[in-house]
Amino acid sequence: MNTKTMKIIMMLLGNLLMGIAVAILRMSRFGTDPFTCMNLGVSGFLNISFGTYQLLVNIIFFIFVLWKGRSCIGAGTIVNMAGIGYIADFGVFVLTKCLGQPEMLSMQIRILLMIFAVTMCSFAAAMYMEADMGIAPYDAFGVIIEKISNRKIPFKVARVLTDVICVAIGFSFGSIVGVATVITAFCMGPLIEVFRVQCMEKLVIKYGN
Repeated sequence: MNTKTMKIIMMLLGNLLMGIAVAILRMSRFGTDPFTCMNLGVSGFLNISFGTYQLLVNIIFFIFVLWKGRSCIGAGTIVNMAGIGYIADFGVFVLTKCLGQPEMLSMQIRILLMIFAVTMCSFAAAMYMEADMGIAPYDAFGVIIEKISNRKIPFKVARVLTDVICVAIGFSFGSIVGVATVITAFCMGPLIEVFRVQCMEKLVIKYGN
């Protein structure tokens, strides 16, 4: 398998896994990742679907990234913008059919769902970021901050800052802020870095040619 084909697969699979992970987080009812937390809160307040609202927010963010971080834009950016929200909506529909309503799930199952989803979110983000075919407009914020600060603010710190802001906005609009929200806000940035260095970079080197 050549490197280009492998990166296309990584980009598509990473975005698919991210959408599924967001759906699982929503089912756990322990809160979601910060960006989803913000979008769920505002979309609920405006009474429009999560997928549609997230697409609108991504378009706004995309314009900013086009201005400040054009190198972050690629095919993966478009896939992420248009796909994640709707994949998550569909995932919640399927999981509800299979597992029942989220509020009826046992505490043990909800905890397992949360742990699995947080890990998957970080892994999926590392996968499509390492594919280097464009990343989500929101993910690009951390990259842009690191670049503008001349690496004085590393990506993992910038990610924590943007995540905390998203959580604050989501909470103010009535979104569920739970254990998963706090964990993802402070841990996703570092976890993404770990998965990129320990898994994705080695994967590309080993199987790409």
